[in-house]
Order: sequence, then structure tokens, then C-alpha cells
Amino acid sequence: MWKYLKYTGMNVLLLLSLPSILLGGWWMWAGVVLTLLVALVLDQVIGDDLTEPEYQNKAFLNVMLFSTLPVLAMGMVGLAWVVADHDFLAIGALVQQLTGIDVLARREANELIHLVGAVLSGGMMIAFAGTNVGHELTHRTWDPKAMIFGRWMLSMSSDASFAIEHVYGHHNNVSTRKDPATSRRGENVWSFVLRSTVHSYISAWNIEKARLERQGYSVWSWRNRMHRGNLMTLTWAAMFYVAGGWMAAGVFAITSLWGKSWLEYVNYIEHYGMVRVPGKPVQPRHSWNSNKAISGMVLYNLTRHSHHHAMGEKPFWDLRPYPNCPMMPYGYLTMIFVAWLPPLWRKIMDPKVLEWDRVYAHPEEYELIEEANRLSGHKHFMGSKAHLEKASGTFAPA
Repeated sequence: MWKYLKYTGMNVLLLLSLPSILLGGWWMWAGVVLTLLVALVLDQVIGDDLTEPEYQNKAFLNVMLFSTLPVLAMGMVGLAWVVADHDFLAIGALVQQLTGIDVLARREANELIHLVGAVLSGGMMIAFAGTNVGHELTHRTWDPKAMIFGRWMLSMSSDASFAIEHVYGHHNNVSTRKDPATSRRGENVWSFVLRSTVHSYISAWNIEKARLERQGYSVWSWRNRMHRGNLMTLTWAAMFYVAGGWMAAGVFAITSLWGKSWLEYVNYIEHYGMVRVPGKPVQPRHSWNSNKAISGMVLYNLTRHSHHHAMGEKPFWDLRPYPNCPMMPYGYLTMIFVAWLPPLWRKIMDPKVLEWDRVYAHPEEYELIEEANRLSGHKHFMGSKAHLEKASGTFAPA
């Protein structure tokens, strides 16, 4: 039973965070606190999960995925109510009638620091629930319902185009210089976020343009998924505008972009410094893997990234731990915090990249490694050519 119940973790976090938005005050920081407790502290305490259970009841697992959208949408409505200039959708009156709690009075007492907590919590929920589940569902390109649900969740972070670029761009180009979502040796997370955001959108536009041209349609056709995705995001923004005018719409924009930034932080840590010969098969060794139990539970095994990139259409419950693949030293959230401090990131991860060169790289990749080292501009990379002479290239994917 536990093997099923553990995947309720993300929706439980969402449901626990919802009342905190309406209660106001310091309660609005609950999403941040819960995320830090679960994904940071418990990850280190509980350790790895290398189990490979078989699942017969796939329907329950799918319910967990698809139910994320309505629960997350309730959170978005609640956040719009918090910054509204009236009792948006009469939510305050309804809550007082049902519970006796005067949430309108509580809202009036909110200070800026409390609203910051709501925005930070909201953005993190959009990222960890919406973007992550949206990622899982939009890999199901054969299922229109999954694509719709996934793109609506991605649109909360102003990134419905991710469903195009990630599936048809990133998975083909990962660990090459053509891929905007692969972080390069010596690149810090802050410059990466900007580069990846801009070039990923351009890549998605070009992929969609090519698709439409093959079908004989204009890029300005209503069939353009980029336009429809942008309209999804504008729908959320319009809801906030109706609730509280331009100020509320601005709160949505900040929350959405904060959520989007987390996607790029995750992109940054998942392939940092790796190389691959363009056109060659993507193998498990071309991703940084993590088997931390709590991260795997709340992120639907996104952390088993090596298997995901080797077999992109595998549902999360079929992903295997691949313990012999390149491994992150800590869980996802810890690695993101480390990335926020570039000197600390380089101290921890650059030796791991050099180890990747020695243990996991194949001879056909040595020239690319030398080029990546040279372009990094960092001495410890530029002076590492000797490591290639000792590289075994003996790693065999699981």
C-alpha cells in the first residue's frame, strides 16, 4: 500500500498550503516552510530509495497526476483573492459562513512581508507541482487529455512552450551545445537561467514553426501551440486582473516567473558539464541522477533522471534508480541551494564533472570534453587534459 500512498505527497503538500493563503499573516509562509522541511531536511535524514516496485493499479497513480491541476488552480484563485481589492468570488463570505473565521479582516491585516511569503510559496508550488507534473503529462504526446492538463499547469509558470521544446528539443539535444537547457562547464546558475529561458523559447518557436510549415499552415495560424500556450498564461493573468487590477496582475507575473525560475534551476543541476556527440543515442550516463527518497516521492521520480532521458516516454512509476550512473551528492533542493552559490557549486560539482570524464566518458567524446574545458575559462578544467589519457570509457548503462 505504501508504494502507492507515497505518491500522494505532493498533493498533500498542496492541500496543507491552501488554508494558509486565506488565513493570512505568517501562515502564508507555510508553503516555503513545508517545502524546506520535506525536500531539504527529510531528504538528508531518510536517504536513498533504490526499490523497484511493480504497480498494478496505474489508475490511482494517474489520479494523483491529473488531480494536481484542480488543486493547484484553487491555490491560484486563493492567491488572487489575497491581492484582490474586493471579496473576489465571495470567498471570504463563504469561508466565514463555513468556519466562522473572518478571513477578510485577516487579509486587511496582512503586511508586505506576509505577501512575500504568499508569492514565494505560490511560485514554489507552481514549480514543484505544476511544472513537474506538467512535465510528466506532456511526455504523453499520444494522450490529448494529458497534454491539455499538462500545458495548463505549465502555463502557470508562463511556460506552456516547455511542452514543445522539452520533448522535441531537449530530449534530442541534451548534453550538447545545441541544447539551451544543458548547463555548461563553468557556467553559473544565474547566467544559465537567462540563457536557457530565452533560447528555449526561441527553440520551441522554431520547432513549432517547422511543424506548421510541414503541414502547410502559417505560423500565425490558431493551430500554433505557442499562441495557445501564451493565451493560457494570459487567462491566469486576466483572473488576477479581475480580482485586483494591475497590481494583482503584477503579483501573478512575479509568482509565475519565480515558479519558472525553479524549472531552470532544476535544468541547471541535471546535466551540468556533460557532453555528448550530437546524433548519438542519449544514454543514462548523460544525466546527473539522484535516488533521494523524499525528492523522488514528491517529484514523481523526476530525480531518477538517468532512466528518464534514456527512455523519455516511460511513466514515472516505471523509472529505475540506476545507482551506477553519475550521481548528485545531495537531493534536488539541496543541490539547487548549492547552485545559488557559484563558488560552492564549483567546489562540489566540478570535481564530479572531472570524474565523469574519467569514468563515464567514451573516447568519441574526448574531443568535445577538451573543447568544453577550453570554453569554460576555468583553470581546473583547462588543465584536465591528462585525465582523458587515463579515462577508461568502461561504464556500461544499466
